[in-house]
Amino acid sequence: MASVTLRQLTKTFDSTGHPALRDVSLTVPDGEFLVVLGPSGCGKTTALRCIAGLEEPTAGEILIGDRVVTHDAPAARDVAMVFQNYALYPHLTVRQNIAFALEMRRVPAREILRRVAEASDRLGLGELLERRPAQLSSGQRQRVALGRAIVRAPQVFLFDEPLSNLDAKLRTEMRAELLKLHRQLRATMIYVTHDQVEAMTMGQRIAVLHEGRLRQLGTPGDVYERPGDEFVARFIGSPGMNILLGVADSGRGKRTGGAVLRCGSLTVPIALAYEGELHLGVRPEHVTVCGLGEGAGDAEVRVVEPLGSETLVHLDAGGQPVVARVPGLFEVPDGQRIGLRVDAKRLHFFDASGARVA
Repeated sequence: MASVTLRQLTKTFDSTGHPALRDVSLTVPDGEFLVVLGPSGCGKTTALRCIAGLEEPTAGEILIGDRVVTHDAPAARDVAMVFQNYALYPHLTVRQNIAFALEMRRVPAREILRRVAEASDRLGLGELLERRPAQLSSGQRQRVALGRAIVRAPQVFLFDEPLSNLDAKLRTEMRAELLKLHRQLRATMIYVTHDQVEAMTMGQRIAVLHEGRLRQLGTPGDVYERPGDEFVARFIGSPGMNILLGVADSGRGKRTGGAVLRCGSLTVPIALAYEGELHLGVRPEHVTVCGLGEGAGDAEVRVVEPLGSETLVHLDAGGQPVVARVPGLFEVPDGQRIGLRVDAKRLHFFDASGARVA
């Protein structure tokens, strides 16, 4: 296995002139499971295709281990890629699909048999080896695509949204299978997705991309508990972090003695010596409902979403949208005014540009 390093990777497509990637630099240590997360069009698949050699970077370098592979052919990089649409040969059996790359490399027949048997046992494909892709379910086809990658024993595995075509139950099952596979192989894996649940549950670290730029790189806990900017704060979480536009008043020269941040109908004490526009970030689970006049301010209920174990309450706090996550079932009519409290220890602050202040 090997590490993967990107150094100021930039990719511009001639047809648009718009950079799909802009100076992306990161290192994936040997054996790490890295998730590249971002919305559609952020450049995550382009980055993966550059690593695989399917796209030529406009600038920058790609290293696998200590070897610069920026301009090497895909076959020379020793990576295996699992695609979103599985890319199986419809006229070949499962056995033939898994063995195909090995046959093209002229691996001895006995070794092919051993590797195919080992991969099919690991993925539960033993009874399906003589079937063709059309006879398989989506989950089974995905397992065949994984098997085809595993038998090559590559230095790096690349996954391009491999679970997006599966239903919710199968996605959950396949996430567990992929994590089990990673533990068994101890392989370097780079996994692209727009699904933050996949990112948070699978990645040892997450690289968040937006508009071709690397916005944050860290553990799932890092990006959730301490987002680097407003984009990451809003994107991570379901729903994302509440961002309220406010004006900070340090309280200097006043008898109040404490700084406050006024956001619509909410007033929150802050421990920052800051004046002027300041954005407040608070996760829905750190907003609680209370009686009128008992918390940071009052808000009007707009929509209530009961989810069984919890309820999402969408509110208007003086023109500022706020979502509160309330445990259990919470019934309140639309249009009613209720009080809100925020957890003072779990607040985030961003400047007018969206950069993190504290």
